[in-house]
Amino acid sequence: MPTKHSRRQFLQTAATVCAATGVPTFLSGQSRADPPATVGHGDFTYRPDHQWGKLDARKTPVVHFHEMVLDSRGRLACSVVSDRADVLLFDKDGRVVDTIHHDLPEPHGLTLAGEGTDQTYWLTDSAAGRVLNLDLDGRIIRELKVPADEVPAGSNFKPTETTVADNGDVYVADGYGTNKIFHYDGQGKLKNVFGGPDHFQCCHGIVVDSRRGEPELLITSRSNQRFQRWSLDGHHLATHELPGLKICRPVLAGEHTLFAVIWTKSNWNYDGMVAVLDKDFRVVSLPGGSAPTTQKNFRDVEWDGNTFLNPHDVCVDEDGNLFVPQWLSGMTQPVRLRRV
Repeated sequence: MPTKHSRRQFLQTAATVCAATGVPTFLSGQSRADPPATVGHGDFTYRPDHQWGKLDARKTPVVHFHEMVLDSRGRLACSVVSDRADVLLFDKDGRVVDTIHHDLPEPHGLTLAGEGTDQTYWLTDSAAGRVLNLDLDGRIIRELKVPADEVPAGSNFKPTETTVADNGDVYVADGYGTNKIFHYDGQGKLKNVFGGPDHFQCCHGIVVDSRRGEPELLITSRSNQRFQRWSLDGHHLATHELPGLKICRPVLAGEHTLFAVIWTKSNWNYDGMVAVLDKDFRVVSLPGGSAPTTQKNFRDVEWDGNTFLNPHDVCVDEDGNLFVPQWLSGMTQPVRLRRV
């Protein structure tokens, strides 16, 4: 793990790169064109609000905003790369009301488990190879370990996401490392390992999905623009192609599934959007992009040039509003989309 001094140097360097290289000019102080009044399509249209976040970047500089969840205390918790915090806790009006800090180099995946007062966070660090379970006050409850013989020589364990089944079993997606899924029981004992590079190209996100009766896993394979369905015991069920959309983790919202599309052409084009899929996994809305014209190929979808900069996750509140944190976006804060 880097020292505090080296982390501070990294953050300063990254901030300089964001300001001085491929980031659009409005991020370096020039004016930004007015965003479109509404984005999205059909029943899923929204009003963008780029001024939602009230974080003082001078006090808490953030290079990356990674993932966001709405916890049982009504706070929007967001994993971040910063020398001041690993998780920022926002209220619904965008004010930072608390922070969690364990001096992690690259906090990435952030997932909720349990309900009410028993709810906890699962936080992955993709640089240090750590999987931490935290209570809602940020205290470490436990940490999962990966046996060394499960990580091939020349590879590293770089977990990007977790999900927790109703029985307490934990699934860890090693999206930046081995591309394996590590399955633990509720006591933290490794039960199964499946997947790997023959199945996934960046298994960036994972979630337990019980909407079709028998619980199953939805697992992103971001680099080849698809997601897959797997049984809880590690058997492949189906693959769903989204050619042209580099999707992050699956987010469940009723019968719909949402993905942040971090980019379509490249991260230096800043051409990301959000994808809303119906119960049959058909794309019905692309806030931040043009309307889909086919379900077979999304490579002709056009970014609107304004709404997002490398969106990395999407969080849905009880009113259907979306909160979208962004990666490598010149320290821009999460965007709120108000449901119309």
